[in-house]
Amino acid sequence: MLVDRTHIPWAVGSCCVGAAAVAWYITDAPRHLNGPSGSTLVGFSLGSVALAIMLFCTALSLKRKVPHWRTGKAATWLRGHIWLGLLTCLLVGLHAAFKLGGPMTTLLWVLLVLVTLSGLLGLLIQQFVPRLLLHSVPGETIAQQLQRRLSDLPSLAERVVVQFAGALDTVAPPWNEHSDVPAKPPAGGEPIRRFYLDHLSKYLAGREGGDLDDAHRAENLFSALHTMTPAHAHAGIAELNSICRLRRDLCRQRRLMGVLFAWLIIHVPLSWALLVLVIAHALTALRFWT
Repeated sequence: MLVDRTHIPWAVGSCCVGAAAVAWYITDAPRHLNGPSGSTLVGFSLGSVALAIMLFCTALSLKRKVPHWRTGKAATWLRGHIWLGLLTCLLVGLHAAFKLGGPMTTLLWVLLVLVTLSGLLGLLIQQFVPRLLLHSVPGETIAQQLQRRLSDLPSLAERVVVQFAGALDTVAPPWNEHSDVPAKPPAGGEPIRRFYLDHLSKYLAGREGGDLDDAHRAENLFSALHTMTPAHAHAGIAELNSICRLRRDLCRQRRLMGVLFAWLIIHVPLSWALLVLVIAHALTALRFWT
């Protein structure tokens, strides 16, 4: 999600709530001989609000798995997730009077910091990776169709090679499939067939790091192939070059999208671990507070 003007109401609202919480905390602190803590009414209330926000933020992953639930727009949930999540850090600090406490509360602090930092990292990535996809990957494909488009490329290239070079086998079949006329490969198509078998087929099958994976070296190879074939085969070479470029674009998009979503592997499990431990902490504290 890009941070734009639509975030202003959430940012302002979160700042106002945070300011009110700080004012309440400062006003209430002198009333306690041992200082503010999570066991006071203010501390307990702020901790309860922080827990409610954590439940809301964690529910975003459930909403993504059940998108047909009519519980508001995903963009609204994301804005709330960002700004209320940041507000939680302040509320937890006020709840704990900015103290680490025992081993349990220290662990909660560590998890909260890790969740917040991983969330901010993901937000930062989302500000730049989509722009890279837009400018460096022509004809961007949605994530669900990436693998299907990559899987279709070998068959597209085979059709071109068969059209301009004949059969892909070393020995061409003696008879045309649709007539009694002997099947003769197009004249001058042998370099295309050899190029496909030696280089392009392996690249389209998934091997990366070769000459065709580099745009400059790939253009040199296709230029050399261009000089080795007659004029009527040049259209086929151009089609194969376009297929090769498309695969490079799709692979680049897959790598960028991998970066875009990799942070979730860290952020989501940490968020659930934090929520579980916070609920356990709240239940224990509630038993002693009552």
